[in-house]
Amino acid sequence: MNGSGGAARVGGWDRFADPEYLRGLLIRFHQEGWAGDPEAGELLAYCIDRFASLARKCGLEPEDAGPAAFEAMRNPSARYAQDPWAVVVKGVATTLRAAQFADEALCSLETARRGGLSGCRAERFSERDAPVWERRPELSQPFRCTLEGDGGEGEGAASAASVHEQAARIAVWFHSRGWRLDTAWTAVEVVMRRLADAGSRPACYEQLRRDRHARAVVDLPPKSWTALLRLLLGSPDPGKAWTAAGKGILLRLALGETIAHLDADRGLVRAARLAAPDLVGRR
Repeated sequence: MNGSGGAARVGGWDRFADPEYLRGLLIRFHQEGWAGDPEAGELLAYCIDRFASLARKCGLEPEDAGPAAFEAMRNPSARYAQDPWAVVVKGVATTLRAAQFADEALCSLETARRGGLSGCRAERFSERDAPVWERRPELSQPFRCTLEGDGGEGEGAASAASVHEQAARIAVWFHSRGWRLDTAWTAVEVVMRRLADAGSRPACYEQLRRDRHARAVVDLPPKSWTALLRLLLGSPDPGKAWTAAGKGILLRLALGETIAHLDADRGLVRAARLAAPDLVGRR
């Protein structure tokens, strides 16, 4: 703790802990501003010390409690509440837990605050001893499926695969069209998870098209990202709604088509190749 934090803990502990004294400070800061007031720095140092254990419990640094407390204390509800500290404590706890979830789920803090992704924890490549495609060599080869058999059920039938396996198969298909396997796999999983939350393909397309954070996670150029969304979710053009381009890869597989059907669609194959990040970067 720095010198100002120590002074706040020794000289200002009792007065900052007093709800009415805190209320007076917050009203003064609101009217005259936080900048330049010596007690503002002492109060924030006091908050960092007070909420340090909560920050560590959320996997964050004690200093992360400072901005969370500042945000909570600027809220009018803190100035006029019966107990200002109760409002500040709740606000800090909410912000720190949202920050913890945002880090785990690889989403923005605003998305974490809204909720709706409970239990969704992103698996980072750095957490694995070896990349998945090295631990499972069969995924490094283009996926092959047979059209033989009763009812045409092949290895690529969507009803017979988990979300993770389906994403891997689609990623390998993109890999054979010039995409990096890890990039394609991450992007496909992001789209599939958001689709489950959005509830419809058009809504998912619009959300992801505007979501800069999601594009940053998959590390794709804007043109490749938009093209990938069209390929997976279908074209938003109402006139193409019932065409192959309008359905998109995910719906086509869900309706019983296989990877072999995708391979036979020359327009789809060409679009996937042209959307590859390396090719987009050279154009």
